Amino acid sequence: MLYSWLQPYYEQFLSSLQTGRVSSSIIIAGDEGLGGRRLALAMAKAYLCQDKQSTGPCNQCRSCLSFERLINKDLKVAYSSTVEEAKKDQDFTYDCSGLIVPPASGAVRSMRIDTMRKIPSFIYESAAGGVGKVVIIDGAEKMSVGAANAILKTFEEPLPGTMIIMLAKSLEQLLPTILSRASKIVLKDIDESEALEYLLNPANQKPPTIVRKDVDLQEQQKEEQQALEACEGLNTPIDDKRALIALALNSYAPLRAMNMLLSGDDIKALEIVQTLIASINNNNPYDVEVLAKLDTLLKEQQINLLRELVLEVLKYKAYVPVEKLPLVYYGNAQMLERLSADHLFEAYDMLSHIEDKTGQIGQRAPTSLMRCWLQAFRADLKATK
Repeated sequence: MLYSWLQPYYEQFLSSLQTGRVSSSIIIAGDEGLGGRRLALAMAKAYLCQDKQSTGPCNQCRSCLSFERLINKDLKVAYSSTVEEAKKDQDFTYDCSGLIVPPASGAVRSMRIDTMRKIPSFIYESAAGGVGKVVIIDGAEKMSVGAANAILKTFEEPLPGTMIIMLAKSLEQLLPTILSRASKIVLKDIDESEALEYLLNPANQKPPTIVRKDVDLQEQQKEEQQALEACEGLNTPIDDKRALIALALNSYAPLRAMNMLLSGDDIKALEIVQTLIASINNNNPYDVEVLAKLDTLLKEQQINLLRELVLEVLKYKAYVPVEKLPLVYYGNAQMLERLSADHLFEAYDMLSHIEDKTGQIGQRAPTSLMRCWLQAFRADLKATK
């Protein structure tokens, strides 16, 4: 089932498919939490269907049924990969499950030249289903100039009945040579009300799972139950408060926000803000508890939390209603408006630098920034007395 906010893009693709105006190269750009991977998979299924309907794939032909197993012999996915994954041929594979449950973040992955070189030979093979061939490139923004050049000819001289779908976080991260040769689908931000409706629906409050036909149903249900039980965030009901905080910390991308809710990291994030305020009110000069709380989040989440808090404080200083600022509102952090704008902008610049240099800056960078920020706050506070 496609997410409601993706339906307009999908219907537009189906319309182009019916009239024979589908581009051989398509870029889907947008935050990973908006579901571009699911859209690409739905488009591939419709394209390869052997008995297309006006409403989409028939769901009955051999090609459509193969998508239930997430393996179709006319579809391959190029994943950004680690060295070990590439050695195991996991970088270019028929296995589409990585589009449903992406690999855990943390390992350094890149889109390799050798991976891109595998695409033309697959494209030129005969179609098993007789319709065509599709390649999905997941993480196209990670392509180097060399990797892009490896598939440039395939872009310039596409074979009839072939389609390449690129998934990227933004168009700006792609090379001009690629951008100029593909049609673009830019996933827009979702209305808060639609995002909340998705997050607050109990049917959606579960980790993504892969249905496998070769596994006993009871065993599958057992695995799903174990995955649910591992979601610490479900021990606390997901309400408007939690959903709004998770959305704010994930650029209002529902799928990433749901992952945060399931893990309970939204609760940890709010506790950090509340502990920060308590530390300031109690005039604690060491901030040990604040920094210890901050370390309960992954580095990327630490950066997102501090950045969003800085932005919300700046908005509050600019008279944005506090009810529209979840971290400030629920964290009772209104007093942070007394921080000088100069210190806030400086903190934001430092966060951007940390994010841009993630692989080069030490693990303690966000906590060091928090310590500097607290020192700056105390200086501002003393000056305003």
